[in-house]
Amino acid sequence: MPTNPTFRSVPTVSVVTSHGRQRLTGSSDERLIDILNRNNVPWSAVAVYVLPASGGEPRLTPCLDQRLEDFEDAAEVLLYFNRNVNPFLFSIDDFATIDSEGAGATEYVYQRMDNEQGSAEAFLKKLSPEECQSIIADRVGETIRAHVPAGADIVVGVSGGGDSNALLYGLSQLTDHGVTVHPVILKGIPDWDAGVPRAQALCEKYGLPLRVIEADEVKELLGIPRDSVALIDRFEREFQGDDFEFLGTLLIRLALSKAARDLGTPYICTGVNLEDIVCENLFRVSNGMKPAGFPVRPIGDVTLVLPLWMCPKRIIDGCFPKYSLENYDARYPCFSLGRNLYYSVVYAMQSQFPGYLEQLARGMSALSLKEPVEYTFHEELGFHVERSVPFPLLRRFRKMLSDAVPTT
Repeated sequence: MPTNPTFRSVPTVSVVTSHGRQRLTGSSDERLIDILNRNNVPWSAVAVYVLPASGGEPRLTPCLDQRLEDFEDAAEVLLYFNRNVNPFLFSIDDFATIDSEGAGATEYVYQRMDNEQGSAEAFLKKLSPEECQSIIADRVGETIRAHVPAGADIVVGVSGGGDSNALLYGLSQLTDHGVTVHPVILKGIPDWDAGVPRAQALCEKYGLPLRVIEADEVKELLGIPRDSVALIDRFEREFQGDDFEFLGTLLIRLALSKAARDLGTPYICTGVNLEDIVCENLFRVSNGMKPAGFPVRPIGDVTLVLPLWMCPKRIIDGCFPKYSLENYDARYPCFSLGRNLYYSVVYAMQSQFPGYLEQLARGMSALSLKEPVEYTFHEELGFHVERSVPFPLLRRFRKMLSDAVPTT
């Protein structure tokens, strides 16, 4: 008769902290790092000691890439947490669900902290479109009342997506503050062009006349001839590997600023949300720059207002789900490493530590308003910048603007 193969048990895996031990589940074909990731244990926070099955002291072992079934002479893998904190205190594995008052459209995780008890409770709140709209209206109203005078004109950049719809809705609810909204949309790249019909439908819904800035007008903002190649082709030729979003953000600001000057108002507004604003300023702080001002940012003779700065994207999407879906379907991929990195970090923080992103945004806002960034007009570029532009970058930017073959 054939003999059975020798059975070898896999080691157990436990996180060891000053608060006690917690066993982690894992299958034999999983790598140790996979088990850590699945249990939300940061690999950088633990020292890995393997306890020999044959006896003896645990030994420090480099084995993150090792499968449990490949451990030899191992009874237990001990993950000693590097600090005397409880890494599972903010776990959202256990949460209470709070139903919405109507048909649910989205959901958001909140956490209630009790410093005296040293405890944290997680709540999964189901939200109907009406509840999402109420949250957005409240937060937009708070920002506008605090930073824009009653009765002022405000130029609003729209895209036709969920953020635009939520922003316009929030502004429409400011009946006690009397601002006059002037929506503007740009054309010139596929993303923008695809949003025009949705933006027109949105503005008709709110009874607002939409100003459409055509692609040739957008080129003129940078001093580019109307009969030249498309903006996105210029950018990709000179700045390969970078995201057009960087130039797009500048063009939106320049277009809104021009529209505001035409109206004689200093106020412009865009739909930058909570994740956007933290991402931007996380990048800035990581690169030695202080946070850019928000929710208000004076730039020359205009003031950029960001009413959605405390509004998470999930709640924004819950306001008008159909518009958000159409906007998602029209997006093009981003290959910029920096943009991918910082957004990934932001969403990781938001997901693992509910409520922390809002706290971080408030702290960054306080710093940004306490010591605001100063912008100066750059004669060669023709717009305001916050710091001197290195000559190589200036040369590339000017080349992008001028080195084009006219279309026929």
